[in-house]
Amino acid sequence: MSSLGEVAESEEPPSLLTVTEAARLLRIGRTLAYQLATDYLRTGGTSGIPVIRVGRSSLRVPRWALLELVATGRVVRLRDEIDATSGASVAG
Repeated sequence: MSSLGEVAESEEPPSLLTVTEAARLLRIGRTLAYQLATDYLRTGGTSGIPVIRVGRSSLRVPRWALLELVATGRVVRLRDEIDATSGASVAG
């Protein structure tokens, strides 16, 4: 029977990474990674590390969006901005 460690090593990487896991992959510090994630949310997805909010306080980095950032330098916009006055989605 396999040990838990062997199973974890043979599985595909998760689709959603924590900010700390993304920081390790980018080889940057945890604090900088959280600053970049916050920047992404603050700028509506124009700069920073692409993140989604899961629940009230958890941030997750889609693995595919991180790979796109690394491969092309392009920050992926994960969703359209919401117009605060009408609540309508606004393509940017």
